[in-house]
Amino acid sequence: MVDEIVKRFPGIGCGYIQKNGTAKYAFHGAADRESHSQVDEHTIFPACSISKFITAICIMKLSEQGVIEIDQPVNSYLSRWKLLDLNGDESNVSIRHILEHTSGIVDGEDGFYGHRLTDQAIGLVEILEGSTTYNNLPALVRQSPGTVFEYSDAGFCVLQLMLEEVFGKEFADLAEELVFAVLGLKDIFFGTREKIRFFSRKGNLATGYKGDDSPIEGKYPINPDLAASGLWSSPAELMVIARDFIDSFNGRGRILGQESVREMMKPVENFPWVGLGLFKYGEDTIVSKGWGENGQCMLKINCKDSSAAVVMTNKDPEVAQEESGVEWLLNHI
Repeated sequence: MVDEIVKRFPGIGCGYIQKNGTAKYAFHGAADRESHSQVDEHTIFPACSISKFITAICIMKLSEQGVIEIDQPVNSYLSRWKLLDLNGDESNVSIRHILEHTSGIVDGEDGFYGHRLTDQAIGLVEILEGSTTYNNLPALVRQSPGTVFEYSDAGFCVLQLMLEEVFGKEFADLAEELVFAVLGLKDIFFGTREKIRFFSRKGNLATGYKGDDSPIEGKYPINPDLAASGLWSSPAELMVIARDFIDSFNGRGRILGQESVREMMKPVENFPWVGLGLFKYGEDTIVSKGWGENGQCMLKINCKDSSAAVVMTNKDPEVAQEESGVEWLLNHI
């Protein structure tokens, strides 16, 4: 089965933390087929929507510090742009609603992909206003908050704008300060133009491939919605974060306190498979999935037995993780 799955992707990087705490890794195939560069421990893959898990960690850390309150309306922290409902009134949607995808914000179809370094830069407010081809639907609260689950990249754009306004700094720098630097991580980052250029010059970014196995234009897409889908990482760096999340669950983590992690894992009323910036697989296991035009990935953390796994690839397989083999690799290696 492993060989069959490996053939479906140009390159795969896997990381595992076993119940006894031992970490192991597996690497397959090409980071870049054209240059014959092989995947190794230094290859950095697109983490796509695993970004939302990291964003939630940042928000919970700031909640611990008393900087923000997740049950307050997100509009209370916004000034340049406000989240409105269909009547044009300011919404009372909370930060928590957005983290659990029950805000009532609905994404447009076929949005949030296709942007390149050579394209004109897009700002967060432009994305939220729906004024570009990257996202052509204004971010509005279209359904009653808390009543419907609606997965939303635009919602996490709202959170990104909130964080940047509160701190007066780029979201990528804030995540570096709150998470990556604390854990001593070097091969994980939110993909600003500067970061993509820097790591591409280093030569360890995985080239993205389409479903037909041809490389995407420009090799590396750029996601201005960083908090939703702009994360890049090696499998090993994500395993460090997973280990610290487990440690926090047990009251000894470096990033979050035990109460914050358990709050993230608490099932949402009426939507028991949802937590804050993550999804639940049973009582003690959480998952975060990523899927973009240049890769597909999946992270799983079991806080009860202290195990974790991540599978990262550099191709859009055009089917979900359950069908592509990514989830099978996550559970069987």
